[in-house]
Amino acid sequence: MLPGQPERIPWTWWDTQNYVSGTTSRLDFFQSVNADKTLSNMVAAGQIPSPQFFDLYHCSIAYLIPVTSSGIVAAPTATGAITDVRNLGNGAAVFSVASKDYWQGSQFMLPCGGGPSVSMESTGTFAAPNIVQHQFANNGSPDLRNRYCFWGDITLPANQNFIWSLSWAAPITLLAGNTNIRIWMDGYLYRRVL
Repeated sequence: MLPGQPERIPWTWWDTQNYVSGTTSRLDFFQSVNADKTLSNMVAAGQIPSPQFFDLYHCSIAYLIPVTSSGIVAAPTATGAITDVRNLGNGAAVFSVASKDYWQGSQFMLPCGGGPSVSMESTGTFAAPNIVQHQFANNGSPDLRNRYCFWGDITLPANQNFIWSLSWAAPITLLAGNTNIRIWMDGYLYRRVL
C-alpha cells in the first residue's frame, strides 16, 4: 500500500423495500438509511460517503415471498408464489448515477443465483376440495457465484447520488400479500486506512 492510498476490501451493499400488493408500481432502493440493519446497510442516503468509493461488479434481486398455501378445487391454480415471482420478474430495473442511466433491463436478468427456484407440495386427501398446495419461489437458487455481472465495474464516487429503481406496468396483486424485495450490490469498497 502506498501512503495516502485507501484500502480495498470486498463489500456488499444491500437495501430492502416493501412491495404493497395491488398498489405498488415502482420501488426506489438505497435512498434512505434504515435503522434496522437486517434490512439495509446504507450509511448515507443515496450515496457512498466521503472518503469512500465503491466499484460495483455484480447485482442481484431477491423477492422475499413467504410460503403460500391455496386450496385446489379441480386443477392446480395459476396463483401462488411461483406466479408471484414470475410477475414481479417481468418488471423493469434501472440503475442510475447522478441522474444518468448506467444499466436498464428486465428484473429477471438480475437473478439471485441461477434462474427460477421453486418448490411445491400438496397435503391433505388427494380429492377435491381437500388438497392444499404449498408453494415457495424465488428468482434464483442461492449460489453466490451466479449474479449479474457488469463485464467490468461501475465506480460509485464519494458523495454522488445513485439509485436502483424497479417498476411494473401496473400494480400486481400477490397471493402472498405485501412482500419485501431486496437488492444487493457486490464489489470493492475503497476506504481510509485505519
